[in-house]
Amino acid sequence: MALKLILAESPRARYVTGAMMYFAQGIPAGLLSIAIPAWLATQGVSASAIASYLAVIVLPWAFKLITGPLMDRFEFLSMGRRRPWVIAAQLGLCLSLLSLMLIDNPAEQIGLLMIVGVLINSFAATQDVAVDGMAIDLTPVNEQGKLNAFMSFGKAIGWSVTAAVSGTMLVTVGMKATAITASLVAGIVLLMFIAILERKGERKLPWSPGKAASGAQPGNSFKAVFSGINQVLWKRASVVVLAIMLFDGLVYGYGQALMPIAAVKLFGYTTPQWSQLVAMMGLIGAGVALLVGPMIDRFGAKRMLILTVSLLAVHAFLISQTQYMWENTIYVRFMLSLWIMMLPVSMVSVIALAMAVCKSRNSATQFAIYMSVANLGHSAGSWLYGIFSDRATYVESYFLLGILVVGMIIVLLFHRHRHEQAPDGGKKKVSRYTVGAGGGAGIYWSGAMRCPKCRADMEQVSYEGTEVDRCSYCNGIWFDDGELELLSNKQAATAIDTGAHKRSKNLNQLDEYDCPRCGGEMHKKVDPKQTHIWYESCRECNGSFFDAGELLDLSEHTFSDYFKRLVTPRRD
Repeated sequence: MALKLILAESPRARYVTGAMMYFAQGIPAGLLSIAIPAWLATQGVSASAIASYLAVIVLPWAFKLITGPLMDRFEFLSMGRRRPWVIAAQLGLCLSLLSLMLIDNPAEQIGLLMIVGVLINSFAATQDVAVDGMAIDLTPVNEQGKLNAFMSFGKAIGWSVTAAVSGTMLVTVGMKATAITASLVAGIVLLMFIAILERKGERKLPWSPGKAASGAQPGNSFKAVFSGINQVLWKRASVVVLAIMLFDGLVYGYGQALMPIAAVKLFGYTTPQWSQLVAMMGLIGAGVALLVGPMIDRFGAKRMLILTVSLLAVHAFLISQTQYMWENTIYVRFMLSLWIMMLPVSMVSVIALAMAVCKSRNSATQFAIYMSVANLGHSAGSWLYGIFSDRATYVESYFLLGILVVGMIIVLLFHRHRHEQAPDGGKKKVSRYTVGAGGGAGIYWSGAMRCPKCRADMEQVSYEGTEVDRCSYCNGIWFDDGELELLSNKQAATAIDTGAHKRSKNLNQLDEYDCPRCGGEMHKKVDPKQTHIWYESCRECNGSFFDAGELLDLSEHTFSDYFKRLVTPRRD
């Protein structure tokens, strides 16, 4: 059976496309952050220079949150909402990878290598934001977990294969051939993506026939995107999470600079040997990280993070205090492998912790800020090792790594996030989230509830202690089980149902969708007393969705309802 190349209509197309584009993001990650640092070490480049290189090239990932509002403001809808940005970023990635051909002597051109690395990662980070936005726009809630797994493993395969292959090619055929190969693979991904459309009828290329199949969304400005974020960002729980993310980045960046340099200069690894070890253990770590998700749900993100980070601290202190075993090849390989494998696991836990404090209205922006702080910490950690490496032995370097991890544990102990209380005194039910860690800085996240009709964000609206979710664009309303009965009176409906009924008239015809809360099957329903009011209810969680104006109409019984009943057709 042929794959239908329309993302809005085919789950398989979404899975394949997500994995393919994240594979492309893994190409610069494997080449720039894994293979090249080890190769530089073999070329006689100093530890401080390598650490500075790693600190600089990761900076585009720290500032990628700025790209989202730019994508919202500047659109070419006839080619899709996000697709033109994906194509442009992927093309830039292909061309920027070729600029690595300018590097003939890495020891003398480390500054140029930094500039090229920043350019490549700028396109990779932009592609990441565009692909994530496209996935969120087009993917139903019940598919997000599966899509996340495909994307995570796509990236894991991308950086692991690239690290292993490029680590060998740099030694055997040099930088130029490696750069051309990486660019060609990224180009193949680009050509494959061009054949895929977001929605039926759109253009494949700017000069191709087609028309826009989606409308522009309002509020596409920096002011609108960041509206209200300060109300939650500087609360105690959020400030503690910012500190945790900063320490997590410091640990990751410091370790990423220390480990390849120590592997080559201290433990005698070649560039191919190190790249292949990272590739193999990184894939295993990504698989373990995905299994940690259910454990986080059961034991809590804080407990799982303390456990995983404590293991990292024990590992760092142990390797610093066992210098007498550094000549043992098996011991060294085991310790290096353990570190590589543990990083994705701790990453999943820290991301889950950050998600827990995100407010639904500003969750995407708030979470992007947390990730930017982590990536800034990543850069600072690599820079810190660069300073420390010239003044310390490897024993002291590993000991400082352990100190950084202990600092993160201390900050974690200050984390006290309380769940909001429901009106009945119990814990408020919150949306489930999914996490994937395929390595590198780009992680796909989905957590905020989205409107099942127009895919805009849902915001929480409270009336006399009861909270419902209302679409920020079309003003459709979602009621969890039992909420509709509490709020179907005239006073509540007037306060909650503030949308224009005319806007929702066309949306009322969209009745084939999955539950935005649990992904269950939605059942078409008709109010028995006012048969002109059509709405949908979930068979699994019993939640219901009303288009704008329908709740207010339901709360009012007028003489015109009799005539509406006569002219309204029977609902199929």
